[in-house]
Amino acid sequence: MTDFPPKKKHGGSRAGSGRPKGRLNTLTEAEKRKALARGLSPLEVMTDLMNHSYRRWKAESRKKTPDEDALMAKQKATLEAAEKLAPYLHPKLAAVQHTGKGGGPIQTVDLTKLSDAELAALEPVVAALAAAGAAAGADPEGEGS
Repeated sequence: MTDFPPKKKHGGSRAGSGRPKGRLNTLTEAEKRKALARGLSPLEVMTDLMNHSYRRWKAESRKKTPDEDALMAKQKATLEAAEKLAPYLHPKLAAVQHTGKGGGPIQTVDLTKLSDAELAALEPVVAALAAAGAAAGADPEGEGS
């Protein structure tokens, strides 16, 4: 009688086998080192292209009667270069889950339950915190841009 499914004698997934996750193979690493040793990196090329397109766009816009078609083409070239370059210089922020102590809910305080005397005592503390935040460049309204 045969076993179904057949038993494997070799191969298959084993703990610790294979290339570690995220590691480039040696050929890729060697090619990358050679390319960088030859000169400019792709990031430098994209940056130069974006800056060149931007300067041409600004020069066209300063003319007394700018050619609108040329201006739009230069703006488009600058935008395309900037869009391709942006993820390398300004990576997207990962979503952050805010939690309170021990992973629980964030603790809040219901200020409506405080007496007038307690609110009056709290007011200078809140004002000092707001002033310190404004001095550090924080948004005084707390609403973001």
